[in-house]
Amino acid sequence: MNEDGLIRVMALNALSYCERLFYLEEVEGIEVANEAVYAGRALHETLEQTGEAKGQWRTIEFSDEELGLVGRTDCLCYRDGALIPYEHKRGRPRWEGGEAAAWPGDALQVSAYGMLLEREMGCPVPEGRIRYHKAGVTVRVPLDGEARRWVREAVERARRLRASLERPPVAEDERRCIKCSLAPVCLPEEERLAGDPEWLAVRLFPPEEERRTIYVMEPGARVSRWGETLCVKVPDGEASSFPVREVGAVVLHGYPQITTQALHLCIRRGVALHWLTPGGRYVTGLAGEVGDVQRRIRQYRALSDPGTCLRLARKL
Repeated sequence: MNEDGLIRVMALNALSYCERLFYLEEVEGIEVANEAVYAGRALHETLEQTGEAKGQWRTIEFSDEELGLVGRTDCLCYRDGALIPYEHKRGRPRWEGGEAAAWPGDALQVSAYGMLLEREMGCPVPEGRIRYHKAGVTVRVPLDGEARRWVREAVERARRLRASLERPPVAEDERRCIKCSLAPVCLPEEERLAGDPEWLAVRLFPPEEERRTIYVMEPGARVSRWGETLCVKVPDGEASSFPVREVGAVVLHGYPQITTQALHLCIRRGVALHWLTPGGRYVTGLAGEVGDVQRRIRQYRALSDPGTCLRLARKL
């Protein structure tokens, strides 16, 4: 969710795919990147560096309070005398009657960009186009009355979800969960099994965590920052350096020191910090997560219920 309350256009794609995915990403602020996410980022970085045609504008951000949207187009091009928003997707289109067609979420996304572009430039936008790179085809999406109505309905639905304290149910089509990057957080199969003991659950394994956890246990040790690197210096010893992109968490046992600069770097790069007593008792933690207010409210409500507390106590 945007700080001004506007909804990101790219979030409409997630909303079309799965309302629970939209809620986790845009309301609770949970983001988990998988191989497909990184591949998509790499495609856009390549397009930024190379470009495919003359007369293109790239990564232009638009916003409009009346539409309630903010977004950044992949690129804008003049085609047949009109300004056309383009979206680049690494995958393949769907096929209808032997012809390529846009996926619903992609069509919704490029239509929203077209409406934003009209408001910003003051000129009609007849269509949007989506380039599917694996298939090497471009699909045209008319910006007609139906597309505009679809965008406005999606924005209204997104606003209602954003105001809700409860997560939407998991997707009815379990096949959508198999390649979803947020499956390890959403736990769709666990929820389906809880609602139906006869459910034949698919085992969705989260990918192995590639980032390391640094344990600082030496009394008098100091964690500092050097550029994009965390440096750990122990008394009478050499400093060890860890690129922050390879670090997932830092655990401080006892009373080692960590500089303010290192704290800022960890929070900015999503590195969790944990403090423990010398005996190993957990003291507190710090993470740069945002948007978990609804989750905390649900936890508070649950723990305010005597019946829930009794069930948890019995299990413990």
